[in-house]
Amino acid sequence: MRIFAILALLAVASTFACQNTAVGNEREVSATGYEYVVHTSAGGEKPQEGDYVYFHAQMRNADSVVFTSRSQGQEPFIQIGSASKQGRPVSPVEDVLKDLSVGDSVTIFISLDTIPNKPRGFENSNTMYYDVVLNSIKNQEEYMADLQKIRQEMAAKADIVKARAPEIDAFAQDIGKKYASGALDSEIQTTASGLKYVIHEAGEGPNAEPGKNVSVQYYGMLTDGTIFDQSFTRGEAIKFPLGVGRVIQGWDEGLALLNKGTKATFFIPSDLGYGATGSPPKIPADAELIFYVELEDIN
Repeated sequence: MRIFAILALLAVASTFACQNTAVGNEREVSATGYEYVVHTSAGGEKPQEGDYVYFHAQMRNADSVVFTSRSQGQEPFIQIGSASKQGRPVSPVEDVLKDLSVGDSVTIFISLDTIPNKPRGFENSNTMYYDVVLNSIKNQEEYMADLQKIRQEMAAKADIVKARAPEIDAFAQDIGKKYASGALDSEIQTTASGLKYVIHEAGEGPNAEPGKNVSVQYYGMLTDGTIFDQSFTRGEAIKFPLGVGRVIQGWDEGLALLNKGTKATFFIPSDLGYGATGSPPKIPADAELIFYVELEDIN
């Protein structure tokens, strides 16, 4: 099995009631031994080997939803039939989806009692519930056409971002000079940890929260104006889960103050950045960092 987007851990219980034929709650067993319950069965054509199946899913701990693919903004999908050929075990998702048709929905029961380090949100549970609804089936030709379209859209978006690079450079450098001269003192807000920030343009909606995936365009420099990294010249935002230590502490704290669409500058003290060791060769020890950021998205 090849997993291309987000490996669907999950599905959408709210859609189950919207399908064609309701099925009972009797558990069935897949070819490799996974138990599941069929909620709806449309009775259509099943995927063939090599087809790509697109679906939505949610992962539950009993009645508590831990993750839903709908929050990712992109359908997860897998290719049917490639796992065994590549010598890898078939996942429970592929094992069940290969026997479904478009519109079908199921719950797969995954035993966790033999897993030493259980997934986040399942620390005290022995069963993970995967609710899955199959949305579409595409053959190789259809998949390649979609892939080409996505690549073209991404390239066009990257070109737009790259075109802004000179503008962002001038803006960020001006902010750095104003910060050094004290001209921003009346605009700067400071948190209890010592993080300083200025909001240039407010976004909309709720703030980013720990555990959410964020997409961020950024321009990083030292207080003397030396650039050490930026995303604008690459044309692609950095994406990561917030609040789990994937980035420096100043970013985890600062981005949690922002909502989608916000443009801001962080002035990050050394202890919230790279500390006494720095990040050679570009970031020296005990360096204060300046980051202009644009919070593109929150999932």
